[in-house]
Amino acid sequence: MHILGGYTGNVLRIDLTRKTSEIQTLPIELIRNFRGGAGINMALAYKELERLGDPFSPENKMIFGLGPLVGTMVPGSGKGNFTTRSPHRKFIGISGHGLFGMLKFAGFDHLVISGCAKTPTLLKIEDNRVSFLEADGLWGLDTFETTDRVWQRLGERFHVTCIGPAGEHRVKDSSMITNKYATFARTGVGAVMGSKNLKALAIHGSGGVAVADRNRFLRGVKNIYRALRADPNLLNWRKYGTLISYEIFSRLGLYAAKNYQIAFDEDLINRMPLDDFMENCKEGDVACQACPVGCKHHLNFGGNGEPRTRLTVSCMNSVIQSFANFCLVDGWKEAIRCAETSARMGLDFMSVGGLISFALELYDRGLITDKETGGQSLHWGDGEAVRELTRKIAHRQDLGAVLAEGLDSAAKTLGLETAPYAMHTKGLGVLYDPRVRLESTEVFSQFTNVRGDSSNVSVAMVERTPDQIRRYCTRIGLPPDAIDRIVQETGYNVGRLNKWTEDVTSVLEILGICMFPPYQRLSLDLWADVYSAVTGLETTRDDLLAAAENMWDLRRSFNLREGASHLDDTCPERFFKEPISVGTKRLKPLDKNHFQGLVQAYYDERGWDPKTGTPLAQKLADLGMSD
Repeated sequence: MHILGGYTGNVLRIDLTRKTSEIQTLPIELIRNFRGGAGINMALAYKELERLGDPFSPENKMIFGLGPLVGTMVPGSGKGNFTTRSPHRKFIGISGHGLFGMLKFAGFDHLVISGCAKTPTLLKIEDNRVSFLEADGLWGLDTFETTDRVWQRLGERFHVTCIGPAGEHRVKDSSMITNKYATFARTGVGAVMGSKNLKALAIHGSGGVAVADRNRFLRGVKNIYRALRADPNLLNWRKYGTLISYEIFSRLGLYAAKNYQIAFDEDLINRMPLDDFMENCKEGDVACQACPVGCKHHLNFGGNGEPRTRLTVSCMNSVIQSFANFCLVDGWKEAIRCAETSARMGLDFMSVGGLISFALELYDRGLITDKETGGQSLHWGDGEAVRELTRKIAHRQDLGAVLAEGLDSAAKTLGLETAPYAMHTKGLGVLYDPRVRLESTEVFSQFTNVRGDSSNVSVAMVERTPDQIRRYCTRIGLPPDAIDRIVQETGYNVGRLNKWTEDVTSVLEILGICMFPPYQRLSLDLWADVYSAVTGLETTRDDLLAAAENMWDLRRSFNLREGASHLDDTCPERFFKEPISVGTKRLKPLDKNHFQGLVQAYYDERGWDPKTGTPLAQKLADLGMSD
């Protein structure tokens, strides 16, 4: 296997305890089996993270990875990946965003950070030079303040990834934020960074990325651009970002409210018109590295007596769901102010909304009182109360100290009677209600995903016919026998479909491509061709799907060895026991037997034991990953 481009071939290892760094060669067998990015991240984590280890121990590792297409002009090729042991049940923690490519320009495919600094530290990487700088003056600052201080100190050419007070206090739903908006979120990754006394990571690189076959590469890039431009929704993705389906989702009841007690329908559109957001909140478009879409929003409003708010948001859909829907905060501006507080504190939008709506319901039901809240009244729709509780979570104050441990731990602390209202899967708050649309892979995958709730596996959020699903599967290049298992004349099996949509989006994750729908709906043959052109390794779509499947086998195996089981792949009991109102409609609770049958179909489609979800031991042995 002779590689001519795409990869730098280097892994940078940094030990914060010893203040040392070392450059190692990326093993060729990892490229062969996992291709890059999130795939190789997972292989490193599986081999190097000790069994049943403490997420906050020096031995836990922060593993960053960039796929082989990152740093090229391939559309959407900015995706950086992060892997660690999560403080949520010690399962695998995975995240990613589109603004970490500077590591590739510094000369590295992967960065592995271990150890624990004695004092707060700013880690500086400039090309192949690593510096350990004091960060005493940064500790305690929010993420925006920290980024500005680092830029003042080092210059704005550096990309700055940092934590806020939440990460410093090891809040289990804390995040890491790059350049004030691109976020490594979910699974408490910011808490892991804080446990290492690492306040910020500043990276600048001046290198480039080699391409094996320039002419073939340019043709491949042109083909991808042509396919993107053929998408009739492309400009709407730029204009609205993840709000592109806001009105449709509202009408379908996909926006849960009041901690999943009810769901919005068209009344949400009337309460918060999309035109109001576009005219009074949004100032401009923001793109990730190498992305021609630019679906993120720069927001700017206030003045003349109104609080000034300026920030960039990657996913406005999560802002609306977390604050306007879950907590009933009224109006775009008020919801965005809640998001700004969360971002500054270094907290995950989605998790904060779930935590606070949980607390609001408990207060509403009398299960907690002013005694538990430290005297703070909690009422649905009170934006200032939401922001104040957000700050308390970040600083572990009063009720915030309990919520800082995450939904499942908070319910155990507050009493067994509160557990039915903790709406989580594997410790992470859920985003969509399966009673409304279980047939969507994005909804179903919340419960089978190894980390808990996950987005970007978005197929069939709106109702689709079997023929539409068959055409989609054929277009992206799934094997014909798999399509026949997925689709029947009368419908389709979302469990089986979910395996393949996970693999398709994971191919993008491995290569370093954005996983949003404009990219995941393109044929895998396009990605295989451009990968072949960049690296010089002749590769088919089946090769890429095999790498994705290998990664999922390792992710599942990691969780199983840490104590997970098939019992973790389930819904909160509320979804099985309570109906849900969507406007004038009343939807039934989920049928548990039907749901479990779909989970078993998912296991079977993956080639795992249909009852336990255990991957084949021989498969791990073939990958050189046997324990």
